[in-house]
Amino acid sequence: MGWRVRTAPAVLAAVGLVSLVNAQAYYGTVAAELAQCGSPENFGYLGCFNNFLAAGQGSTLFSFSPQAYDPNNPSRSFPGWDPGSDYNSTVTPLSCARVCRGFGYRYAALRDNNCNCGMQLPVAYLATGLSLQPSADCNVQCAGDSSQTCGGGSAAQIYVDPTFIDASSFSLTAAVLDILVSAYRYLGCFDAANGFPTQDPRAKFVVASMTLCLRTCAGFGYPLVYGSPTGSGFACGSAFGSGSYRVHPELLATPGVCNTTCTAEANPQLPNGDCDITTGPCCGQGNNYPIYINSELMGCYTPQIPGYGVLSDGVLVSYECVDIPASLIGPPHSLPTLGLQNLLLSTGAALIHPVSVPGSTAAKTYYVYGCYGSDINTVFNTDLFTVTAELFKPATLETCAIQCDESGYSFFGVVNG
Repeated sequence: MGWRVRTAPAVLAAVGLVSLVNAQAYYGTVAAELAQCGSPENFGYLGCFNNFLAAGQGSTLFSFSPQAYDPNNPSRSFPGWDPGSDYNSTVTPLSCARVCRGFGYRYAALRDNNCNCGMQLPVAYLATGLSLQPSADCNVQCAGDSSQTCGGGSAAQIYVDPTFIDASSFSLTAAVLDILVSAYRYLGCFDAANGFPTQDPRAKFVVASMTLCLRTCAGFGYPLVYGSPTGSGFACGSAFGSGSYRVHPELLATPGVCNTTCTAEANPQLPNGDCDITTGPCCGQGNNYPIYINSELMGCYTPQIPGYGVLSDGVLVSYECVDIPASLIGPPHSLPTLGLQNLLLSTGAALIHPVSVPGSTAAKTYYVYGCYGSDINTVFNTDLFTVTAELFKPATLETCAIQCDESGYSFFGVVNG
């Protein structure tokens, strides 16, 4: 299940933007997404689907759950999460979809103010032809904007990134699966001690060969793969875990561990470096893995690929950037993308990000939480400070925010100007 958000009174909230830049920097920024993907709202709304967790595979297929920003481990941190807020000002359909795109996922699901990401839809949903369910089932107000809905108690609103391959092309026929498997290419040798942060119980496994590993990961829809013959098995994912970094394989204490044959466990006499990394696929040892990437299983936005790690006394202190060839990253180069058509939205109320206005300092922002009844006394305690239009001109949201901010209030509302 995804994280639960905290709710607050139905008014405007003042919150700080502490650590926002750091939270976004690890996986890139919204500006980087826009540069690669164009409009921030080019997600498709597939509908409201009942019984999300009980839909056969719902909880497994959408097991990745972003969380509040954790500076010590941004592997699941929600870019844009506002740690100073009494409620999660980032939970809206657009914010959830952006986050899932930022971690390399195709689908975003909102259920009861929980944001979850996945690569595949449950079979139960595919069988419905992605028809809309009764809208009343998705009637929970978003914690980031009460004018929008973020799923229901058991139902989920599901969005798709249309820059991934077309669903009809992704029906796993043998021919399509062969195309997907053949598209994996060597990305580099990485120290990936924390693996891939998928939370998918299927994404780390033991099979007989790297060939079977690639077919398994392609079937799940994951673009990143690594394997190890020495006990840690095979893994697939869509983004790197925190602390990962690229290494020069020839400079490792034991050169050749990044191009070890994947049958070394069965044949321990085989030496390190006996696998041709250019033709592969090869396996790694310890925390060092040759990682393979598949552009056909990626959308328009590529999560950050770590550069070479700079170590000091064994501690990662910085990165040296590496240019990644365009042929190795998405969007798909061979198979057609979904495109904006049918149920897809290029813009629309379902994806609008909540409006914000600044307070008196750059560190404080008020988020629009929604519109409520005209009787202000039903929203605010009547003992709270009241500002009339005569005290400031012009009477705007910005001037009201500044006045209430300077008076020490975290919430404000405006009635009749």
